[in-house]
Amino acid sequence: MTDYKRFYRNEEDYPQLDGEGAFRHLSAAIACRTVNGTEGCDEEFAKLRQLIRDSYPAVSAAAVTETVGRSLLIHIEGRDKNLKPVLFMSHMDVVGVEAGTEKDWTYPPFSGEIAQGYIWGRGALDIKCQVFGVLEAAEYLLSRGCRPERDVYLAFGEDEETFNTGALAMAKLLESRGVQLEFLLDEGGGSIESGAVYCAPGVNVCQIHLAEKGYADLRLVAKGKGGHSSNPFGGSSLEHMARAISAVCDSGQEAEMPKALEQCLEAIAPYVTEEPLKSLVQDIPGNAQAIMDYCASVRELFPLTATTIAPTMISGGSPACNVLPQDISANINFRLIPGDSAEELKRRCFAALEGMPVKAKFDQANDPSRLSAASGYGYEKLLEAMNYYYNDVVFIPSISAGATDARQYENICSACLRCAPFLSEAAETAGLVHGTNERISQRSYIQGIRVLIRIMETACGFANAEI
Repeated sequence: MTDYKRFYRNEEDYPQLDGEGAFRHLSAAIACRTVNGTEGCDEEFAKLRQLIRDSYPAVSAAAVTETVGRSLLIHIEGRDKNLKPVLFMSHMDVVGVEAGTEKDWTYPPFSGEIAQGYIWGRGALDIKCQVFGVLEAAEYLLSRGCRPERDVYLAFGEDEETFNTGALAMAKLLESRGVQLEFLLDEGGGSIESGAVYCAPGVNVCQIHLAEKGYADLRLVAKGKGGHSSNPFGGSSLEHMARAISAVCDSGQEAEMPKALEQCLEAIAPYVTEEPLKSLVQDIPGNAQAIMDYCASVRELFPLTATTIAPTMISGGSPACNVLPQDISANINFRLIPGDSAEELKRRCFAALEGMPVKAKFDQANDPSRLSAASGYGYEKLLEAMNYYYNDVVFIPSISAGATDARQYENICSACLRCAPFLSEAAETAGLVHGTNERISQRSYIQGIRVLIRIMETACGFANAEI
């Protein structure tokens, strides 16, 4: 088990926090097989919602709880209606376990086993820890007579891993009621990583995601007549497809430093000690092109530089090396950088394919989320709490290449923060999210709950009792 002593501090806070009870609650949550599309999943979601009601009596007594579809929306009323509410969110669904891999788990994937200093099972990291960590924090405060100054919402979606309808329904419900949020906190980040890629060796960094990339899939079809390869008159369908894929891959937008990358570099700049970034970050706007060139050459930083283009699937090749293929299809996946748009992406791709003998259709194309500022009330409260409980970690703003439910709330919130406060070293959790032996350290889980309690205290004004 990893020794967290060099990262964790103030672990003596909230001495009445029931760690063993928190472990049992998360364990029971993991045992609920909330995998969308599987037999009995409706009953599993109902079981999880009942577990929440039974496990957190102070929340149930003090809050108004609504079931929206299979999602849960919990409203804790505040004392001052002039203050904007805060939303803490996560999702209750998990991905399944690949058939045939169950035997590779140290403990069964839906056992919620508490052993060896961990809580094991699907959802331990992604992301029932945040659902139940938020509830543990709210229960701790409410059970001690604390009441918030501003309204607090807890929103737990049902299908972030699949259809993304649960969070959207809750966001629309809140919008219809005129709710405008001060900020929200969702999943994201969560790993302590080396700052070496930023030319800051010896520095430990953790990302706070302030946006997420958009997503698009372009399907291409090239038709051919087949025949003998000795007469490829007019080019084979595979040749046409190869040229089309190459044209799309060459159609990326002009290199211009994204605001998200600029925010990230501004935060890490004081810790950069090696070239080339040591000199370049002294004038980020003036050295934008050189910085972009460097970041584009580093695997970990490349996704921050632009909309990425990745051919991922191709099918329909010839059954023999001397036979021309007939119809060829391919898929190209895009992750859109904030500042780009689905409409602009379509324009670039169709322009690149103009005149080519291929058919092109976007199966889906979603805009990136808006980029929240690396400043403001919510960001400062989150940063203060993370710095208070984690030592020797530099928190930097960044963007998520994956999707979260946070983007569904953009109509009612301009500060969408994505950072799970249950920190571990990247090597500790590598391959565990959606993978075999998913687990969370008990110590990490309790420390994350402390962070959430502090954010609720400082940002939401919980008061009126000793805690």
